[in-house]
Formats: sequence, structure tokens, C-alpha cells
Amino acid sequence: MHIQQIFVAASLFLLSACVTTNSVTGRSQLIIIPASQDEALGLQALNEVKKTNTNVRTTGTEVERVRRIGERIVRTSDKPDLNWEFIVIDEPVLNAWALPGGKVAVYAKMVESLNDEELAAVLGHEAAHAILRHGAEQVSRAQVQQLAIVGLGTVVASQTESEQTAQLAVGLGSLAAQGFVALPHSRNMELEADHIGTLYMARAGYDPRAATQLWRKMAKMKEGGKKQPTFLSTHPSDGKRIERLEARMAEYLAEWKK
Repeated sequence: MHIQQIFVAASLFLLSACVTTNSVTGRSQLIIIPASQDEALGLQALNEVKKTNTNVRTTGTEVERVRRIGERIVRTSDKPDLNWEFIVIDEPVLNAWALPGGKVAVYAKMVESLNDEELAAVLGHEAAHAILRHGAEQVSRAQVQQLAIVGLGTVVASQTESEQTAQLAVGLGSLAAQGFVALPHSRNMELEADHIGTLYMARAGYDPRAATQLWRKMAKMKEGGKKQPTFLSTHPSDGKRIERLEARMAEYLAEWKK
């Protein structure tokens, strides 16, 4: 069997074995990491953050506020039984992130700048990332893309005696994967987390209109800063997020009023 056939057969087998359907969204996901490993991976990563960052806070008024809002939201979520943990990182940064298994961090500037309902939009969004397994999906896609790029170089090298041509193929493959696969898919995950997270906050009793208010406030706070073009960013523009949320606001308000 030619090397191209071996590579294609192995790739197809790997892809078919790792595609699952997300029970929350119904979307097909390529994930090679078992769900049973999420909590251990998230805990390991969070412990590393705590060990290397002296600004991590797990107690105090701001932490209690984040924890109170976060726990209220995850009780309404599709995975209330995850081992949820909420921390604050005492740095002047407008950011938050979630790790597999329900580990969520919010930076102090974000906490200080937002009211409870806006903060609920942030925490709903991050909870959605953890529940939808976006971290595991991104890691899995990166690993599969790397395999495909290496395979492309191998195939080209088998067809040509030019090492330079093979290296060029690998370079172009990396650029295409980053620009047309990884980044757009990451932006789609952000919009997906916006949608599911807004449903969660609404079910928890927080006004979902705070989600659009959040992104308007974020846009204003970022004014004057250097912005990447959307096509080079892992996040959609604030305007795009607001547009998508407003298009489904009737759905969110219906959940809030139940």
C-alpha cells in the first residue's frame, strides 16, 4: 500500500472514532480526550496556575461574589454535578477563562467593572465553555491538524526529491489550518458559549439583556486599545456578539420569565 493510502486510511479511522454529538447543542465535535479525563486535566491545570501565580485568590469578598453568582448559574446548567470551582486572579485584566471539569477564573478588573447581572453573563459564558467541552475540542483539533500537516509533508516528500518543496507544503498547510480552520472554529465556539451561557443566566434569574449590555461595556472599555482584525482573532467582534444575542433575545427572555 502506498504511503498516501496508509496516511488517508489512518486519518479517516482516527476521525471517525473521535467524532461525537454534543448532548446540549446537537453539534458534532471532534474530541480525542475522554470525558472521564476532563476533571483530572482541569484540576492539574488549575493547580499549576495556583502554584505559579501569586495573584490567585480563593477567599475574600470578590471571590465570594463570583462564587455566589457562579454556583447559582451552574445549578441551572446541563452539568450541575461537575466539581465546580471559582477563583479570582488579582490582575488588572479584562478576562476570564474556564478549564475542563468546571474550573473557572475571573480577573479582578472584570469583577470590579461589572454589576452582578453582567458578571452573570461572563460566568454563564465560561460555564458553557466547560460544559460544551470546548477546551478538549480545541486541543483535539490542534493535535489532528498537526498530524495532517506532518502527513502532508510526508506525502509531498515521497513524491518529490525537493526537501524545500516539502517544507513549503508543510508551511502552507499550517497557515491554512490556522487561518481557515482553527481561528474561525474558535470564534464559533465563543458564539456558542454566548448562546448557551445566556440561557443559563436567564434560567438562574438574571436578566439576559445584561449579556448585550456586557459586550457594549467591554467595547467601550477597549476603545483606544489596539484591536486585531476579526479574521485574525480567536474571538468574534463585540458587535457580532451583540447582533447574535439580540437575534435570540426573545428566547432568552422567555426562559427568564418562567
